[in-house]
Amino acid sequence: MEEQREATAVKSMSFTDKLVNIFASPGELFENVRDTGKTNSNWVIPSIIFIVVTVVLSQLLLTNPELTSQIGAMTRKAFDKAVQDGKLTQDLADQQYERFGPGSIFFTISTFAGPVVFTFVRLFVVALIYWLLGKSVMKAQAPYMKVVEVVGLTMLIGTLEVLVSNIMVFATTSITASPSLGFFVSDFDLENKVHVALSKVNVFTFWELIVTSIGLSKLFRRDLPKVLVLVFVLWLLFTAVTVLTGIRLS
Repeated sequence: MEEQREATAVKSMSFTDKLVNIFASPGELFENVRDTGKTNSNWVIPSIIFIVVTVVLSQLLLTNPELTSQIGAMTRKAFDKAVQDGKLTQDLADQQYERFGPGSIFFTISTFAGPVVFTFVRLFVVALIYWLLGKSVMKAQAPYMKVVEVVGLTMLIGTLEVLVSNIMVFATTSITASPSLGFFVSDFDLENKVHVALSKVNVFTFWELIVTSIGLSKLFRRDLPKVLVLVFVLWLLFTAVTVLTGIRLS
């Protein structure tokens, strides 16, 4: 009851202030998020911004013939590997490429629908994992939707990453360019696990993980170092699984 009274007594920041503080003062921001009532705009607005920026930039990217050609080559290479592994016949691989490759209706739809589905699935699944770990490992009693708000606000950093990554892609005319160690790999190959692992060492990823840890520490009322270790260990495990299995989620 006392926490509920505190939540109603604290005035929520304007979204403009939240937009500034996610970069300038995340601790202050997340204390405000913790001490105010349920605020759906904390995850709805960042999600919409992320989706719009991602879709607009992806459509802009597809206007560049060189970059589109690289996407087509990567798609073709994936189908060729499936043929080599005996998962597809050559005729079926050719049909699949025509159906799902650049320029197809399915590819076009995916550039619009993909970011929408991925954004919300990632938001709620990641928040659920953090919430469950908070309850089980840290004995925290934070509401699930408050964790969603924290993860949602950190998506603003992800939006900045999308902008920077696309600037790098256009500047280098390389579809694999990103603010990561993968940028320094010549002839980057998505089938090379070392190359993919290096691409995961991304400055924006670490920034987002640190800010997420700050948010969860405020929400769970736990020491930041403990939360930071938990978040980074979780990321390391997830990264190891996706790199070793070849699963691509971004």
